[in-house]
Amino acid sequence: MDKRNKTALAYLLVGVAAAGRALLAVPENAAIQEVSLTVLALVGYLLLASKTRLPTVFGAAGLVLELILCGSQTGGAWARLAPALRAVDLWLFWGAALVLVRLAGRQQSKMPYIAAVPLAVYTVTHFIPSLTSVAAVSFVVFSVVMLWFAAIMIRAYNDARIKK
Repeated sequence: MDKRNKTALAYLLVGVAAAGRALLAVPENAAIQEVSLTVLALVGYLLLASKTRLPTVFGAAGLVLELILCGSQTGGAWARLAPALRAVDLWLFWGAALVLVRLAGRQQSKMPYIAAVPLAVYTVTHFIPSLTSVAAVSFVVFSVVMLWFAAIMIRAYNDARIKK
C-alpha cells in the first residue's frame, strides 16, 4: 500500500475496527476491547477529517463513553447509567457508519437503515429485564449487519488504493 494514500489507509483502519467491533457481539463486558477498536477507527476518522469531521466527533464522543463504561464496571454513579451510555455509544458508531458509507460513494447502500432496526430494538429492549433475550439477539443481528459495513469500508479501501 502507498503510505501517502491517507484515504485508503483511513478506510482500511475503519473497516478493521468495524469488523472487530462486530465480532465482539456482546453488548456488555467488552468495554476495553471497544476502546482499542474505537481508537483504531478514530485514527481513520482523523485521516478523513479534511473531507468530513462528523465521524471524528462521533468517534471522540464514543471513546469518552467507552472510557466511562470501563470505569463504571467498578460501581458508582456511572454504573447506573451504563445501559443508556452503551446505547448512545452504539448509536454514535452507527452514525459514523452512516456518514462513512456516503463518503465512500455507496449512497445507494441500505446497510445503515437495515442496521438501525436491530439497534433500535436493542436500545428499547435492553432496558426491560423480561426482554433480555430479545436484546441479546437484536445486538447479535446488529453486529452481523455491521460486518456488512466493514466489507463496504474494505471495498472503499481497495477503490481508493487503486484510484490513488
